[in-house]
Formats: sequence, C-alpha cells, structure tokens
Amino acid sequence: MTAKLWWMIRKDLLSEYRSRRTWPAMLLLGILVAVVFTVQMDLPPEGQRRIAGGLLWLAILFAGVLALDRSFALESEDHCGEGLLLYPVSPTAVYLAKLLVNVFALAALEMILIPLFIALSGVPLLAHPWATLLVAGLGNVAICAIGTPLSALAAKIPERGNLSALLVFPLIIPVLLAASEATRLIAEDRLGAEWWRWVQFVAAFALVFLVSGTVLFDFLVED
Repeated sequence: MTAKLWWMIRKDLLSEYRSRRTWPAMLLLGILVAVVFTVQMDLPPEGQRRIAGGLLWLAILFAGVLALDRSFALESEDHCGEGLLLYPVSPTAVYLAKLLVNVFALAALEMILIPLFIALSGVPLLAHPWATLLVAGLGNVAICAIGTPLSALAAKIPERGNLSALLVFPLIIPVLLAASEATRLIAEDRLGAEWWRWVQFVAAFALVFLVSGTVLFDFLVED
C-alpha cells in the first residue's frame, strides 16, 4: 500500500513538474488576488485585523480550486482513469495520493500568500506561528478532503467546464468561515476558548470529509 501510494504521488508530481500546467497558474492567481485584496485594505489597523483572515482564505480558495479542478484532468483524458484502475492499485490509494498532492500544492501556496499578506498589510499573522500553522494545516486538509472527491466526480462528466468549482464552493463555506475567524483571532492576539472552538470546527470538518471521501471514493469512480 505504501509503495503504491508513493508511486501515485510521484507520478502526479512528476507530471506537473514536466507540464507546469496547473501550479504556476495557481500561484499567479493567488498572488494576484492577495495583492488586489491588500491594496484595497485602506482601513485602520484594527479594521485590517478583522478582515485579513477572510481575505487570506478567499485568496487561498480561489487559487486552490485550480489545483483541485485539475486533480483528475489527466485521468479523464483518453480514458486513462479506467486504465489506472486496472492496475493493482486500490481506489483508496488513488484518493489518498490525489489528496496528498493537493495538500502539498495548497501548502506551497500558503507559504507564499501568508508572508505576502503580512508584507503588504502589516497584519501580524505570524505573531503566533504555531497557531497559524495549525489553522493553515487543518484548513488545507479540509479544503482538499472536500475538493478531491468532487473533482473525481466532475471528471466523469463530459463537457464539465468548471463544474468541480461549482460543487466545491457551497460545501467549503463553513470551513472558509471557521478558518477566517480563527485567523482573525490570531491577528487580534486572542487565542482563547473562542479561537479553540473555531479550530475544532475546522478539524471536525476535515475529519468528516476525509473519512467519507475514503469510504465513498470507490463508488465515485465506478461507471
């Protein structure tokens, strides 16, 4: 299982490295959205701290949807996905590999956008690095746990366009709100019970969709 999972991850990373079709566009869009948002934050420091979390997570979501939407793009071309499932690789391994690749892509995006937000807005999002890392990591996993199986479902629909994005946005709203609130409280230096409740909400959402995606993915890829 571990060897097959690593093979799947390596295949996707190598394919993206050679084609550079998704990640550069994702990073460019994320940077563009972040710059536009921070330029428009013409508010006192208190107001900037209140809205910085929401703007940051909107930038992450808008850019991250590109990576999620392309998760199964190669497999949907020329019925490659059907050929992949003929190999002795379980659907669970395929799902986990795609999930981990998406988590890696969003982590790279967050490593760029968070310092960029700090540099442009001055909001102290890294005043508590461990708290920011925890919220970013849990939000990352939650977004990918929701988006990865929906991308697999949308890939089976001909002429799907940006269908996966339309499916992801409604489900991702609770995670977006919770992660934004947790990030706002970090910027305001309020790491109390309220912050912890928002973190627990994001973690619960990530766990529920991670488990459900693992269980249901076999049915999603069936004809």
